[in-house]
Amino acid sequence: MLNTKVKDFMQHKLPNITPDTEMTTAIAELQKFKLLGAPVFDSNKFLVGFISEQELLKPLMQSSYFCDGVVKVSQLMQTEVVTVNGDTNIIELAEQMRPGKPKNYPVVDGEKVIGMISRADILKALYDNYLACQTH
Repeated sequence: MLNTKVKDFMQHKLPNITPDTEMTTAIAELQKFKLLGAPVFDSNKFLVGFISEQELLKPLMQSSYFCDGVVKVSQLMQTEVVTVNGDTNIIELAEQMRPGKPKNYPVVDGEKVIGMISRADILKALYDNYLACQTH
């Protein structure tokens, strides 16, 4: 487990969400990829934000009630994004994931986003390791 890296358990496929993506499209993408949140990219594929179900819930509730307007991701996204390097040890990240901290992290290699890791992914890594320990 000491050598297990974030990149070993991260999700590689990500939706293409930009600041101009409509809220409803972003929701559909999160559901399609089974994510609770996703990075937001500019036209050059640079990370410019993060959008999660939390930011989408209230505006969707209002839009569905009033049947009004188009809301863009740029109006809702977080612009200060906490990322994690793919070479970070999985235990180190698990220790950082305390209450009040993000549940999902874009995984980066330098400035390039190479995937996503969630609390569920880390739980799986730890559980797999636990099961392996029990069989030895």
